[in-house]
Amino acid sequence: MTSSSSPYRVFARKYRPRTFEEVIGQDHIVHALSRAIERGRLGQAYMLIGPRGVGKTTTARIIAKSINCENGPTIKPCLQCSQCAEIERGSDMDVIEIDGASHNGVDDVRSIREAVQTSPIRDSRKVYIIDEVQRLSGQAFDALLKTLEEPPSYAVFLFATTDPH
Repeated sequence: MTSSSSPYRVFARKYRPRTFEEVIGQDHIVHALSRAIERGRLGQAYMLIGPRGVGKTTTARIIAKSINCENGPTIKPCLQCSQCAEIERGSDMDVIEIDGASHNGVDDVRSIREAVQTSPIRDSRKVYIIDEVQRLSGQAFDALLKTLEEPPSYAVFLFATTDPH
């Protein structure tokens, strides 16, 4: 039984990595992403692939913090600034997290296409994290393709999927 002063948190949330340094078992991914951020050569879209529970969405949030941290872009986000704190809470207006399983239609993608045309409100980059991207309908993905081919310079798309096809 938990007391009201210490709320119960699921083990995975309690020990979820918050920075690249805390990510375990993905050294090649951390190295590649860190070098891209350090050199200012971050791509406009990345697909994070792996089985459930390996940290795809967590890694996407770390990327978002790294490129939008007040001290960034940096591979060591401060975790103290409002950008880092809001990204961790899921309340940063420039980091949009979308569940592809629930928002998988053409109309959902059209709203993304319209929103991406607006510059970031406060952060340096507007980040779209689309979890379970494999669940988008074929028509929805086709609608997103044009934006992916010619994204605004401030937009970064991070796709998390268990199915690379």
